[in-house]
Amino acid sequence: MESLDILILGVEASVAFAGFAGIIATFQFGETKKVRRADAVGLTIIVQFSLFAALLSSIPLLLHSFGAKATTVWTISSAVTVIVFGVAQYAQHINLGASIRNKALNRAVILIQCVGIVMISINTLNVLDLFFHREAGPVIAAILWVLSCAGFLFSRLLLLPIWRNVRDQEAARLAAATSG
Repeated sequence: MESLDILILGVEASVAFAGFAGIIATFQFGETKKVRRADAVGLTIIVQFSLFAALLSSIPLLLHSFGAKATTVWTISSAVTVIVFGVAQYAQHINLGASIRNKALNRAVILIQCVGIVMISINTLNVLDLFFHREAGPVIAAILWVLSCAGFLFSRLLLLPIWRNVRDQEAARLAAATSG
């Protein structure tokens, strides 16, 4: 099953994102460092989405190892995807809703939630055997979506402090040039 190779990569990538995000956060947000709200929201999404991807990738692998038929594997996996995305949508709304004050960040979270609704819809169709016929595509699309979000936010977590430092240095040089 080709899909199983993709799922193994999904587990590996999700564990790597969650682990490295934890390491970077530990070093970036030490006791003396001020943590910005957007950084906390981004780190939360990286860790949660990475763990969701690991879960969603592991379930079909586990079912396949027990010898379940392909249609059963993808029906159960799509049902779990619907549940996980539904819980994630609710948790994001409750936990992150009050934390987001920036309009750009609010739009990003709304985009993430809208795509989440699409993922819930296509996996529901897969469970019901309506448009998708109990196949791997909807589950893998959901895994790729959460890994893409985690990857983007991981790069943001890694690169934003560098760019903040560059802006601070440029502002200091400009201030020195205008005062001198």
